[in-house]
Amino acid sequence: MSFRYPLIFFSLIALVFACKKDNGGDDAFKTTPYNFPQPSNFRAAEVDPANPLTEEGVKLGHRLFFERQLSKDGSLSCAGCHRPENAFSDPRRFSLGVDGTPSTRQAMSLINLAWSDQFFWDGRSATLREQALLPVPDPTEMHLSWPEAVTRLQGISNYPELFKKAFGTDKITKELVAKALEQYQKALVSYNAPFDKYLRGEGNLSPSAMRGMQMFNDEKADCFHCHSTPELFVHPAQIFGNNGLDLVDNLDGFADKGLGGFTGNPQDNGRFKVPSLRNLTMTAPYMHDGRFQTLDEVIDFYNEGPKISPTLDPIMIAEANRRVLQFGRWGLGLTPQEKADLKAFLIALTDSTILGNPLFRPPLN
Repeated sequence: MSFRYPLIFFSLIALVFACKKDNGGDDAFKTTPYNFPQPSNFRAAEVDPANPLTEEGVKLGHRLFFERQLSKDGSLSCAGCHRPENAFSDPRRFSLGVDGTPSTRQAMSLINLAWSDQFFWDGRSATLREQALLPVPDPTEMHLSWPEAVTRLQGISNYPELFKKAFGTDKITKELVAKALEQYQKALVSYNAPFDKYLRGEGNLSPSAMRGMQMFNDEKADCFHCHSTPELFVHPAQIFGNNGLDLVDNLDGFADKGLGGFTGNPQDNGRFKVPSLRNLTMTAPYMHDGRFQTLDEVIDFYNEGPKISPTLDPIMIAEANRRVLQFGRWGLGLTPQEKADLKAFLIALTDSTILGNPLFRPPLN
């Protein structure tokens, strides 16, 4: 078979294939929607149209999270400070960067972040995409410029292919790295703690944990004002707070200003993001500066009552004053048995099944 005008013929063929691709044909870029879990005791997670979760994006983010070439000397990955076996927190009080530089805050757990916003202890990133861009060039963390990081990834086998599958391009950018890391971190969902199974009618809590849950949710232990919602145990209206860790005389007296250091508002000094209470048996030490090594120390702190400072959370002041008027004491005044019951409930928020989830381990390829 021959054609008189071969150039016109091949041009028509190219046009047909181009139209097929533009209209979602076999050659069109496609991704596979990620099968995000929806436990019956959780609220539906919001979908970000700018970065919806896909199988390809989560897989890429999983590999990038464990990629040590994102650090200056190739020794540190995101997982170096957010360890899977610790529910993606750090068992050390302060993590060490590639130059041996210690951080000044405890590494937060990265569980159930699909229901969270305003990241870091001081809330300086509104989204996980913004958060993901900061540790790589930070001198106290991975200490590598983004241009160098992108060049390294571009030269590592399979990364260009993985980016093309996830985002339709094999040209790697820091923005696409951040998108992939965001997808992976949102996929880290924990929903099978004994408490979850109790809410879903799949199991029972111990009598001690049941008593602790009752105290948790009323003024006896007074936890619910700041810690509620089953996904994170963080009250949606109480994202930041000053829980009275330190006695401070004036607004400038805080050793770490927390949210105030980011906003510049002195009324935010000493306020920090309220942490999730999930998987507490895996995430010690506790508080923004890791000062408490055990849950017993945490419970003892609240049992004694908050220390006064200018930005101490109003609800803590109100409840402490109520206890003074009603019982003549500033702290909770829990008995040893009541403290044990509260601890039993907090332990029931730990989901040991996450350790068997492949996403909670280094990638196989």
